Amino acid sequence: MLDGKFCSEAWDCVSRYIYAGLQGGSIMKDWMRHENEMIACCNDGTRPVIFKIERIDE
Repeated sequence: MLDGKFCSEAWDCVSRYIYAGLQGGSIMKDWMRHENEMIACCNDGTRPVIFKIERIDE
C-alpha cells in the first residue's frame, strides 16, 4: 500500500485473478490444489510482495 492506495504494479499482477474469482470462475484450475485459490507475486524484484488470493463462496 502506498499512502493508503494499492500499488498499480501489484494490481497489474493480481487483477486478472481477482476478476476471474469475482465472476465465479476457477482462478487457476489444475494449477493450484484448490481452484478457488491463487498465489501471485508482484513484478517488483527489489521489493517482492506475495499475495494469496482466495474466492470465498457463501
